[in-house]
Amino acid sequence: MDQFNTQLQITRGTGAGGANTNRNGLPYEQLTDLETEYDILSTNRNSKNISFRNFPKELIVTKQSNLFKCMLQAVDTSIIKAHGCKNPDECFINQEAKIIFILEKKFQQVGGSVCEKIQTPDFKVWQYSRSFPDYRIVYMYCLSDWFKDNCKAELEYLEYKNIPVFWGNDINYKTQISQFIVSYE
Repeated sequence: MDQFNTQLQITRGTGAGGANTNRNGLPYEQLTDLETEYDILSTNRNSKNISFRNFPKELIVTKQSNLFKCMLQAVDTSIIKAHGCKNPDECFINQEAKIIFILEKKFQQVGGSVCEKIQTPDFKVWQYSRSFPDYRIVYMYCLSDWFKDNCKAELEYLEYKNIPVFWGNDINYKTQISQFIVSYE
């Protein structure tokens, strides 16, 4: 059993989503938070200026609706915010290279419609690209191990579309994703 599942009781038949989404999803988001991998250089109202360890460039990190607040000057306000594109779980912004890394985290331990949620990166990249026209969008997933056995076609599609997938339960998760972000060109 992985490090996260030991913290949760599997409750098949009681519903994984709905009311349980925050109960299960929020601890997973906290477990996979990259805060331990960077130094905070300064804090702003809606974001933090950070530097990943061993990477001298300054990045901005923000979460949820704060993405649009901290990037107010870069948002095309004529674009209507789409469902699923309002509150990303974690974002890293490289202002110098004009890249926004959007990290969506999905935890699942029982069946449900969650597989459909990871089928949507094309739309989300398109929508975020319209909202932030001067930036490249790199959309990524952090998934729990459940997806490996239960969403094989979806994972094949994400690989085909070059959507990076990181496994939050992997002991090297934080190193792998931080290295991906800092070395992305």
